[in-house]
This record gives sequence, C-alpha cells and structure tokens, in this order.
Amino acid sequence: MNLVLLAALLLSISIGYLTVLLLLPSAGHNRVGQLLAVCVGAGLGAGISSCLYFLIWLTLGPSTKTFVAAELIILGLLGAGCWKRRSASAEPRAGGVLWIPLIGFLVALGFAVAVFVNSSQSNPYGGWDAWTLWNLRAGFLAQNDASWRNAFSSLLNRTHPDYPLLLSGFIASCWNLMGSTNAISAPIAVAALFTFATAGLLVAARALLRSWSAGLLAGMILLASPRFLMEGANQYADVPLGFYYAAALALALLAASTDRGAEKVLALAGLAAGFAAWTKNEGLLFLLLSCIGIAVLYVVRKAGAKTALLSVVAGAAVPVLIALYFKFFLAPATGTFSGSLPSASGKLFQASRYLQIAKAFWHEGLGFGVSTIHPVIPLAIIGICLGIHPARRRQPAIVILGAVLLAVLAGYFFTFMITPLDLAWHLNTALGRLYVQLWPSFVLLTFAVIRTPEETAIARPQVQKPQSVTSKKRKKVRV
Repeated sequence: MNLVLLAALLLSISIGYLTVLLLLPSAGHNRVGQLLAVCVGAGLGAGISSCLYFLIWLTLGPSTKTFVAAELIILGLLGAGCWKRRSASAEPRAGGVLWIPLIGFLVALGFAVAVFVNSSQSNPYGGWDAWTLWNLRAGFLAQNDASWRNAFSSLLNRTHPDYPLLLSGFIASCWNLMGSTNAISAPIAVAALFTFATAGLLVAARALLRSWSAGLLAGMILLASPRFLMEGANQYADVPLGFYYAAALALALLAASTDRGAEKVLALAGLAAGFAAWTKNEGLLFLLLSCIGIAVLYVVRKAGAKTALLSVVAGAAVPVLIALYFKFFLAPATGTFSGSLPSASGKLFQASRYLQIAKAFWHEGLGFGVSTIHPVIPLAIIGICLGIHPARRRQPAIVILGAVLLAVLAGYFFTFMITPLDLAWHLNTALGRLYVQLWPSFVLLTFAVIRTPEETAIARPQVQKPQSVTSKKRKKVRV
C-alpha cells in the first residue's frame, strides 16, 4: 500500500478514534472498548474527513495544504480533549472468550479476507456503480481546480449526480494527497476499511453489551455472508451505509444500557446517523426514523425524551446540514425523486405494483446467499441452539430499534412504489443492495435477544459417591 495512502487512512481513523474516546471515555479502559473505539472511529473518521474536504473545497477552494492542516488541527484538539478528560477508573470487562466462537470467527475472517482479496484482484475497479458513479465523482472531487464541481454536474444525469458525497469525498481526499486519481489502491482500501470495520463493530458492540462469545458469533455470521462481502469488494456505498446504520443502533443500545453519560453516546449515534445521510439518500430516511425511535424509547423509559432527541440531533447536525445544502443548492434533481408529485401519488393506488414489489422482496430475500448457503440459516441454527432470552426480546430498546429497522424496510418498499424509473429494472438493480444495507443491523439486533453460550451452558451434575455402609450395619455385619 502507498505510504501516503496509509498515512491518510491512519490520520482519518485517529480522528474518529479520538472522537469516540472524547464522548465515550470508558471505551479506552479495556480491550473490548478499545476495539469499539477503533471500529466505530474508522467509519466516523472517514465521515469527518469527507465533510471537511467538501467544506474546504466549497468555501475556500481546492487546497491540499489547508485540508491537511485542518485535519492535523482537529486531531490535536481531540487529543488534548481526551487527555484532559482522561479517567483512571476502569470499567468492568467483558466475559472470557470461548474457544469455539473464537475459532469460528477466525475461520470466517480468513474466508472473508480471501474472498475480498480475490475479488479485488480480479475486478480492481469494482462493480458498475463504483467506476460509473462513486469513483468517477471522486476523480472530479480530487481535482485542484474548478473542475471539481463536475462531480455534481447535470451532464452526469444518468449516474445520479444528486447522490451524497461521503464515499466519493473520502476517496477523493486520499487521491488528492496521493497526487493520482488512477491509484486503484485507494478505493480498494476504503472498501476494505468499511467492510471489516463493520464486522469489528458487531463484535465489539455485542461483546461490550453481552459477552465476547456473542460478539464473535455476530461477527462470524456477518463475515460468512457472501453478498455482504461481494458488495464490499464492489466498492459500492451500500456497505458504508450499512456500517453507519449498525453504528447508530449499537450506540443507541449502549446509551440505553448506561445511566451515566448517555447524552454523549446518543450524540455519537446521531453523528453516525448523520453520516448515513451524507452517504446515500436512504440515510435521510434512516436518520428521521431513528430520531423518532429514540424519542419514543425515552418516552417509554420516562428518562428525558427531549434531552435524548436533542443529543441525537446535535450529533447529526453538521453532516445533515451539509447533505441538505448539497441536495437543495448544488445537486441537480435526478433519479428516484425527479418525477412529479401527481404521478408518484397515483402509483400508490396500483395494486399490481404492490404485488410486483412484494414478489421481488421475497425472491431477493431468498437469493441473499448468492447461490451458496443462505446466511439466515446459520443464524437460525445458532438461535435454535442457544435459545431466545424471553426478557430481552421484550426490552423497549430492542423492540423499538427493531421497529425502526422494519420501518426503514417499509420506506424502501414505498420508494419503489413511487419511483419514476422502470420498476422491474429498479428492483433488479437496487433491491439486493438494500438488503446488504440492513443486514449488519439485523444481525446486531438478533444477537441482542439470543442467549449467549455462557447462559445456555449446562453445568454437569456432580456424580455423588455411593454412601458407605452405616456404622450400625457395619456392627451387624461384624457381629
């Protein structure tokens, strides 16, 4: 890997890592907390770098030196803040690691790395959307002159110039520092970062909230999902979007499980949801529904819904404002939302469209395994073997956040209902990737209700030794 690219990635990850530690100081006190900070920080750092890059290019004009200086200043400020807020208190550690889940995770990790490397070698430029959309726009954004605005030119009306710029902006920042838009190592490295950070996020979140074994099993299921790995190697924005969905839900669960500093954790969750909105249009829907869900959760818990909602909104504010400004003032209106309102509303009353979309959802769900074993099957086997914890499946946080995920899926359904594009084509090209977006969050929430191996382990009954003959009987025998 190019040393400049490595430095750019490490700088971005460090910014995200320190951001997590600043708002979640306890994460730095044990191994599982450190893993959570690194994995969440990897995605948050990419989002911060992308937003910073776009804002500098938009307000001050293209300037590599200004961008690097701004990142270093932010890194220094975050480092100083973490040093000032450091705490000597240690948090309780997650339980010990069981060997079987660890071995299973390592096997899945080896498989995933091999698949990712092989796919990247055979198709280094990624899938269709990578080189016609995300990387194409990144190439324009990486320019040091006025041509960077061609990334959202109306001439690109067939490649969605209205799509948000988090992924393209982050790749562009790497290319700009490298001085080359032809280096295929940058988009491959960014794709690998989000793919494996998502798995690490699931491991750390479940280990922190439950146990190491639960986290390793969740990571194993994700890494053994061929469609997830394929979309990651394709360099599409759906895996990064899925990362931000899972990060926001994991942080919301973490906030619900803590009595101290929940507002800061919710701000991190809001930041992750805000970056989802800066990644793809679907992220705006997720942000809205997650804000509603978190507000409802804290109303049910009677624990300050207004404060919780304000924390999420504060965390999401900057990336969402950037995304909305880009959407309304810079990007041309194309794609899914370019049709007229009467035409879109009229489609809601066509029963044939409901049937067509429902069939497509069903068949795409069955084909999620990509001609191999369906990832739901091993997940179901684990659930059957370990069992469902009856108390946890009724916990408000799990029920409400699960409802948020289902509401996002319903939103996807109705987006297809009003699309101005050819419905069959739109379903065929987009639906599978929508499942990839939701899959990490589904795995995360599923392992929130499944028992851990430690909880289902049955203690071996102690074999009692046969009692010796009583002294009375001994006397009789002796007599």
